[in-house]
Amino acid sequence: MKGIISVLMVLSFSYTAYAQEKIVTIDPNQIQMHGYVHQSLPQDLLKRIKVTTDTLEIIDGISFEQAVDLYKRDLDPESNLVIWEEMARVYNIFCKSRCDTAAERKEVYRALLLRSMFSSQESLARLQLKVLSVMEAQSIISQYKLEAKPIDVIQK
Repeated sequence: MKGIISVLMVLSFSYTAYAQEKIVTIDPNQIQMHGYVHQSLPQDLLKRIKVTTDTLEIIDGISFEQAVDLYKRDLDPESNLVIWEEMARVYNIFCKSRCDTAAERKEVYRALLLRSMFSSQESLARLQLKVLSVMEAQSIISQYKLEAKPIDVIQK
């Protein structure tokens, strides 16, 4: 689901993707959604998608039904779901004691989304904190345990 346009539209900045071993900034409005790759998804994957959307819908506005539609368009829904599960895991840990406002939730989400694509240092540099402290952002970013995986862009 990582390379899916809906997530790109939710955030208000251009995303960076690797193309031919260099970083390219892409306007989300220029990206088109891929057609369906999978007609259906396994039941265990649907349950996992539900858990992530239950956590993240409050921020990104993507419902379970929309997420399923997007994962059906994903070339590798399993590996991309793992990324969203890790983001939801860290979000839940941090937000047990914080995240009372939409601004806090959005900044935590943005920190995790950036960390899913970039190194810890690069994520912090791009974050542009408004609500969280630098120490809080570092804590969030350090809890994300997967390797950075930039959005794959496939040109037709």
